[in-house]
Amino acid sequence: MRVLCVGENASCGRPTEGLSRAAIAGSFSLSTGEASGIVETLRRSHYDIVVVQQSSSDVRIVRQIRKGKISAPIIVMRQNGTDEGEVDLFTAGADDCVAENTDHNVLLARLRAVIRRAGGHDSPTLHIGRLHVGIERREVHIDSTVVPLTRKEYDLFVLLAMRKTQVLSKEVLLDSLYSGEDEPFGKVIDVMICKIRKKIRAFGIREPFTTQWGIGYRLNETAFAPVTVTLPKDDYHVRPSVRENCIPVLSGINMLEVSTPGERI
Repeated sequence: MRVLCVGENASCGRPTEGLSRAAIAGSFSLSTGEASGIVETLRRSHYDIVVVQQSSSDVRIVRQIRKGKISAPIIVMRQNGTDEGEVDLFTAGADDCVAENTDHNVLLARLRAVIRRAGGHDSPTLHIGRLHVGIERREVHIDSTVVPLTRKEYDLFVLLAMRKTQVLSKEVLLDSLYSGEDEPFGKVIDVMICKIRKKIRAFGIREPFTTQWGIGYRLNETAFAPVTVTLPKDDYHVRPSVRENCIPVLSGINMLEVSTPGERI
């Protein structure tokens, strides 16, 4: 998860203690940016969410982002604010508003919840056919078995799962996985995809990712469809019912003796 923190001035642009602690607890990448060039920053680099820090309710930064046609979710952190100001922020395009002194665990949960909803997911567990991704526990299951992924492999897999309808370029994946770190060579994404494919194929899933050459990768949602059982062809025919001949049994039947010639009955 990549988070961009921006403020209305230099002092508000520094991450608060709560946000910094949330970044440590959630192991996510936290970057800072200036309000004056926020739209260009968001166009140039991929961020999962924007945190706008303010001393009081101010819709200018939120409006600037939305007028720039940036769809990234926005959380506003305020030192002080009124209900009317909160309404204005939501109307301008904010996705959530929190107080600056919000506990870092609560803030982390809200960040994750807003990102999930922005990606079309309403649960902390993603369900895609046989695939189950536990966001909070950082585990990937196929059926009921854990897929043994490394930390970076998990982060890459979740990025593709959260945006299962999108093709993500190698640049976006590198930027998301290694922001603030020394980025490795460009082929590292290809190598990680190859390793994840090998682990997923052990579960009978042949092609978990779709490769679009020169563009990037996308999760192959249909590959995780539940396994269906095909019946033998003969079982599709309705077997004819057995026809039974029912001979009625009559009560009071008199058994007649058969007489021999010349014998009188």
